[in-house]
Amino acid sequence: MKLLDKKEINFTPLVSIGQTIILIFLFLITLANSSRLGKISNSKPTLVELQDGTSIRAVAMGEKDRTDQAIMDFVGRTMMNLMSWNALPKSSDENLDPRNLKIDPGIQIADKKVTTNTWNSGFALSEDFRASFLREIAALTPSDVFNGETQSTLVVRYLAPPLKLSDGQWRIDMVANLVVFKGKDQSGKGISFNKTIFVRAVDTPPLPNNPSKQQLAAYNARIAGMEIYRIQDVDLGR
Repeated sequence: MKLLDKKEINFTPLVSIGQTIILIFLFLITLANSSRLGKISNSKPTLVELQDGTSIRAVAMGEKDRTDQAIMDFVGRTMMNLMSWNALPKSSDENLDPRNLKIDPGIQIADKKVTTNTWNSGFALSEDFRASFLREIAALTPSDVFNGETQSTLVVRYLAPPLKLSDGQWRIDMVANLVVFKGKDQSGKGISFNKTIFVRAVDTPPLPNNPSKQQLAAYNARIAGMEIYRIQDVDLGR
């Protein structure tokens, strides 16, 4: 009898096919996970809880992006607070004796003073601009504001939509009147106050525990995540 040679079985092709099937399976799993992660990252939050516990609706935006409405609200509110001077106390208690209310003594700026509200709002200005602008406001503020004889309010007539200058920086034109009320004459005297305001996005760090008066004022003024870094007269020829 003729002996048949024994042939060894070659498992290499089977191993290669098995590895290929496993790699294809892992690739499909990776694609599925990537798709899920993409959906999660693109989902927009609709409700955000603030530090004080209140909740607001929100949309996802870039770190330096701000909506036109947010910029206009920030500029309008800040300018009104800076230029509306009133030292008379306010109280919602109708039964409170007015004699027990104290007139705002103001905050000393060089040899002049500004109202406390103006000083607080000054933290919405950049640090390289705030001191010089507050000195200008102090020079404009009548001294009899601090005995209640004179008051002012900024009446904003028009805020132009913000013009983007670069990433996180905008310019906005404002047409307004500074109306001054003196003594018993409540008709008021209006002064044109037409300005171009330059705004940029900033980070607003959280409040520390037991914040000081200055820290609290700075936080409230910059909670919108913006600051004003320049104010100039409107260029009508632009």
